[in-house]
Amino acid sequence: MDLITDLPKTADYDLILVVVDHAATKGVIFIPCHKKIDATDTAELLFQHVYRHFGLPDKIISDRDPRFAAEVFKEMGKLLGIKQMLSTAYHPQTDGETERVNQEVEIFLRFFCAKEQTKWKELLHFAEFAHNTRTHSVTKNSPFYLTMGYHPRPLPTIFEKTMVPSVEKRMAELKKLREETSALLDIAARRMKERSGKELDKFEKGQKVWLEGKNLSLGYPSPKLSPKHEGPFEIMEVLGPVTYRLKLPFQWRIHPVFHASLLSPYKETDVHGPNFLEPPPDIVEGQEEYEVEAIIGHRPKKKNQPPKEYLVSWKGYDSSHNQWLKPAGLKHSMELYLDYKIAHNLR
Repeated sequence: MDLITDLPKTADYDLILVVVDHAATKGVIFIPCHKKIDATDTAELLFQHVYRHFGLPDKIISDRDPRFAAEVFKEMGKLLGIKQMLSTAYHPQTDGETERVNQEVEIFLRFFCAKEQTKWKELLHFAEFAHNTRTHSVTKNSPFYLTMGYHPRPLPTIFEKTMVPSVEKRMAELKKLREETSALLDIAARRMKERSGKELDKFEKGQKVWLEGKNLSLGYPSPKLSPKHEGPFEIMEVLGPVTYRLKLPFQWRIHPVFHASLLSPYKETDVHGPNFLEPPPDIVEGQEEYEVEAIIGHRPKKKNQPPKEYLVSWKGYDSSHNQWLKPAGLKHSMELYLDYKIAHNLR
């Protein structure tokens, strides 16, 4: 049992309680909640989301979060016959399985919610279903099958036409969302495997690379769900065996020299071709006009003060072209502008 914290607030939710059945099925339960919950609230969430499906657990493994280490939580476990095991800073492997699930979920959410970071709560059940219906490497079965004794029937790949367009549209959205969620969780699992024992890549001048987004303050509403990688960017100069100078957007105003551990190769595939087509601009009133794909951040972030600039991504262009615009620069993207202000409670 563990917590994924510091998520963008949506409908009073900004935290996920992750419960993993590490002993039997390897299944997961993702419970949206908020950072103000205490030990009593946490215990109540376990009753609501775990006990009603599976009964009482024999033991609970967790880190030393105050919610889990509180006396009321320990005493409740004692009365119910639940053994509590707290991992330590020196031996975090005690809860390593939950932590791996946490990291996979965070990678999935970064991919899926980078553009619209307030959607994580409504997408969470798709992530849970995708994880629980995937064959586990240890049990050789899916958690769902080990729990229910059968494989769930997925959404059909093809829908018949209907006289109700709204139903047809919703079915198509659900199908696409399920497929994307499952695919992104597979990618998250592969990323976890790639992190262990990997040698640093070597790059050449002119080569394009992805830059790890960690520690880059680029104005996203939540660093927790900002893109894992930015770019691709061109290598302008090889400064040493593991040091490179990148061609970064001038708006970033950060030192453009990075260690190789923060870089990964950018590759185009025969199947998908270039990731970004960089379409030519439209001509509006004699001026070049590019289409805003999404508003992904704002500044400043002071309370009771309207933002002076908004970070936008351009349709068909990678994140190296992201740009800060004043509200006047969004006059042709008013729907996106107003939706963003409403979603983030901005004046």
